[in-house]
Amino acid sequence: MLGSGSKKERLGRDAMKNFNCCSLCLDRARDPRVCTDGHVFCQECVLNSLLSQKRDIKRQSLLLDRMRATEEQERVLARAAARERVLKEFESAQSGLGSKATVGKTVASTVVVPGAEGRGTKRKFDLDQDEIERLAKEGEQEALERTAVEQAEARRAKLPNFWLPSLTPSATPAAMSEIKLQTLCHAAKPAHPISLKTLTSAKFEEDNSSSEPVGERPCICPICRKGLSNNVKTFVLKACGHVVCVMCVDTLCKPDKACSHCGTAFPAKGAPLIELKREGTGFASGGQAEATRFDLSFQG
Repeated sequence: MLGSGSKKERLGRDAMKNFNCCSLCLDRARDPRVCTDGHVFCQECVLNSLLSQKRDIKRQSLLLDRMRATEEQERVLARAAARERVLKEFESAQSGLGSKATVGKTVASTVVVPGAEGRGTKRKFDLDQDEIERLAKEGEQEALERTAVEQAEARRAKLPNFWLPSLTPSATPAAMSEIKLQTLCHAAKPAHPISLKTLTSAKFEEDNSSSEPVGERPCICPICRKGLSNNVKTFVLKACGHVVCVMCVDTLCKPDKACSHCGTAFPAKGAPLIELKREGTGFASGGQAEATRFDLSFQG
């Protein structure tokens, strides 16, 4: 596949997936379904993918529950340690053994009150219980924030999972409550959420005048009867599922707000069209498939 001395090579048209092929099995889609990003799947393939991801999510959810319980225990211990530290600092400041500031706040102050004999007397104003509670809460919150950052950094090496974007080794640390377990479409880069409710049924019109057997005939636009390929931008109509070329969409379907083949009106809410993804558009920059050869070092 690769020439002498070359490291990378752009694959040709024969190595490109057709626009009506499944993104999982790479064969012509049977009972095709389209995700919101325009990737085509066989119904059987996408169901198997979703079921396997849900089984993996079920296993990961048990691990997440244990990690959440551990995180909650660490948070309770951090809150107790922070409260104890604040109270110790306050007691030492009150007894005069430590500094007069606790968590950046003045603990006590003295005021000179002039007396009858011209001599001043010192009166000491101590903090009340409300001030103690406020200082304790500030110390607890500060300790909890430091603990949350430390826990998020420690989780990066504990739970690598390439099925969940928030649990990958390169993901930004986040709180356990922010981690979402959901099924993904891995045909897209980056992967996006997918479910059975978001899939749209697609209907590819075949050219009946072709001599090839049914299921292998080329696809055509049901409106203008023009042949469809990777070089033609195509859309699937959510209302009826017909796959139509861009020319018919712009000149007929969008002005009428309905499918020009069956007359089904566009939905009132949401995007009425989904553009199908294509590999290789006939232009030099269209293909994305490359073959790479890696040489081993220190070969004898």
